[in-house]
Amino acid sequence: MADKMIALRLDKDLYERIAEDAARENRSINNYIVTKLSEAVPTNNLEQRQIVGSVVRGDKINMANDLIEVKGIYYRYDLLANDSVNSRGNYQVIKATGNILTIQELKSE
Repeated sequence: MADKMIALRLDKDLYERIAEDAARENRSINNYIVTKLSEAVPTNNLEQRQIVGSVVRGDKINMANDLIEVKGIYYRYDLLANDSVNSRGNYQVIKATGNILTIQELKSE
């Protein structure tokens, strides 16, 4: 499933609250909004319900086998920025398509 881009108009105060919450959680504003919407919109898929939004330590990612361990289950993964994995960083699962998870490194403070 391809990502869809939309234009979103937000009240200035709402935007500032979102920006503050996103910064507090070390997330981009886009990632914060997508995560909140994913939590609010129900789905029947186990990965969507329980895996998307999870934060995983970099040492749980096996680059040699392209596997990531999330909640005791191994998945294939795609790294959103196509960078190498930082074993000391934290990554958030932002999308699940079958047994492939898309992950993004959380920005550090």
